Amino acid sequence: MRPGAVRGVDYFENEWKFWVYPAQVPDQFVGTRHCPPSQVTTEIVVTRSWDEAEKKLAAGAKVLFVPPNGDLDWTSPPLDTVPVFWNRQMGPGWGRMLGLAFGEGFALGDFPSAPHFDWQWASLMGNVRAINLDRFPKELEPQVSAIDDWNRNYKLGVIFEGAVGDGKLLVSAIDVTKPDDANPVARQLRYSLMNYMSTDCFHPRVAISPAMIRSLFFDTRIMKKLGAIAQAGGEPAPLLLDGDPNTFFLAGNRNANTREPVEIVVTFAAPAPMTGLVLMARQNHREHEGDIREYSVQVSDDGSVWREVQRGELGSTFAPQQITFARTVTTRYLKLVSLSGFGADKMTALAELAIMYAGPRLDDQGNPSMEYQRNRTATPEIDEGVDKRAKPSPTPRRP
Repeated sequence: MRPGAVRGVDYFENEWKFWVYPAQVPDQFVGTRHCPPSQVTTEIVVTRSWDEAEKKLAAGAKVLFVPPNGDLDWTSPPLDTVPVFWNRQMGPGWGRMLGLAFGEGFALGDFPSAPHFDWQWASLMGNVRAINLDRFPKELEPQVSAIDDWNRNYKLGVIFEGAVGDGKLLVSAIDVTKPDDANPVARQLRYSLMNYMSTDCFHPRVAISPAMIRSLFFDTRIMKKLGAIAQAGGEPAPLLLDGDPNTFFLAGNRNANTREPVEIVVTFAAPAPMTGLVLMARQNHREHEGDIREYSVQVSDDGSVWREVQRGELGSTFAPQQITFARTVTTRYLKLVSLSGFGADKMTALAELAIMYAGPRLDDQGNPSMEYQRNRTATPEIDEGVDKRAKPSPTPRRP
């Protein structure tokens, strides 16, 4: 805004940018002034299946891979349409986007964009999770990066490329698989990426192994696929198994003299083999309210007689934590007992409980996308009013 004056009266001017995209994209890939079409015809495969992508790459194809968001492990956080307010140390949450950054290259040559996040990108952010590249080569620089909050500072890719054996891979966290997408911005982004892939400019310099890509994955829908249900204190606790760390289970009484143990019992539709658990703590509380310290993991054949398979301590962290068993365990009934917390905290909270499944591959149900709830920060000041009405029985909570 620019201040001014009209006849002694203050006024303000404002300006807006409009991003205009064609109603239809070209039928053919024609390259650009800087990147003419390749003289060598190579198949371009667009897929959401890594199994298919890996086979095509081994045959020397060019692959545009869009991983289903429910297949990424929980270190790959969701994006948002606007940056977080201030910082996530004061207002924690699983998603911590501070905008987008754009690298060098020609992938966006046909996609009108400023050199920074603007509103045309906002229309693409719905339910998108950035891809955590911390385990990838340091020299890999994404064409589009998400800027993580400085308190966590993950290296997050939105669009990046790599050489996989004889094949060439371009990965997009944004769904660009639909040539007839109703969103003209998504259609144009798809065209820009594929037009770039049709040229000799698409020549990834950084080698990526298939194992690196597979390391990104964890089936966050595994508990649903196994027909699992959860109870805590005899009450249903479905938010523990929904695959969404933005929801959480909360139990206890902040005004109690001591912190009572809480038992979480999971029942599977049939005995399930597992090598351990993955837990996500509650993501939205500044003081880490409800974090579990000492725990016991028990299993049962009938839901009545239990045997302990693991006992230990967890850290107070927002990152996912693994509990690894000494051997593979197959059971229909699983119990996680929260034995203690941290400091004077009287509550028990948990966002997600999932098993490290060791059985035969399960149907991916067509690679459906997860729908994530929005997260709202909680602090002791916010929770004080809730505490006055709290009961000592376990209660599932949405943020």
